[in-house]
Amino acid sequence: MSYTYNGTQIRVKHPVHQISVNKHKVAFADKCGQQLSTFSNTSEAKQFVSWLLQSH
Repeated sequence: MSYTYNGTQIRVKHPVHQISVNKHKVAFADKCGQQLSTFSNTSEAKQFVSWLLQSH
């Protein structure tokens, strides 16, 4: 699955094993390894985490 943010796709291969959030940055581990995504504000980071949790 993919999440589009500012015209860029963030690809996620489920299952997601770990999620870590620090202000504007979201790190997660999926089937392909660890990834780090940076957002412009905490609200957008929270929306992405919510999408990660719901899209299994």
